[in-house]
Amino acid sequence: MTMMNINEVMLNPTRMRIIQELATQQSLTSTQLCQKISDVPRTTMYRYINMLLEHRLLIIVSEKKIRGSIERTLALNISEFQKNNTIENSSQNALGFLLEKYGRFHTYFCGPQPNPGQDKIFLNNTVLMLSDNEFNNFLSELRDLLIRYQFETTKERKPRDISIISAPVDDTQR
Repeated sequence: MTMMNINEVMLNPTRMRIIQELATQQSLTSTQLCQKISDVPRTTMYRYINMLLEHRLLIIVSEKKIRGSIERTLALNISEFQKNNTIENSSQNALGFLLEKYGRFHTYFCGPQPNPGQDKIFLNNTVLMLSDNEFNNFLSELRDLLIRYQFETTKERKPRDISIISAPVDDTQR
């Protein structure tokens, strides 16, 4: 196995969806993950789950034998996330995040017939003037809004990648 940087592992859209599903639940079985992310082929899901297990981002909480196969219950390995989420890694994590987003835009706009209006592709940057308390309220409302729109996969729904960044403001531009 070639060791990948945690950013390479996490910044894949399907693997990120697996992590997000497990972040909202204490644990899920592999089958439940496949049902929740049903637009991704089952073999791809199992490959990504195994990759997340290999990189210790997921742990196996329990195993149960069902009709000759083993059903694994999975959870996030919070200590592994904490180990990699340090001040020393922050700049690298931010760069990896931004480069992955750039790669998606590049692929999209170099692809056949990009149509940002139809596909609802946009970039937005807003600087808000908020006290720490107001910003905390904003983040709480934003979290609630994101949770409210985290629906199960259906034929009518397609994944939409929404990225939100709280970035430092250059003091010389105030």
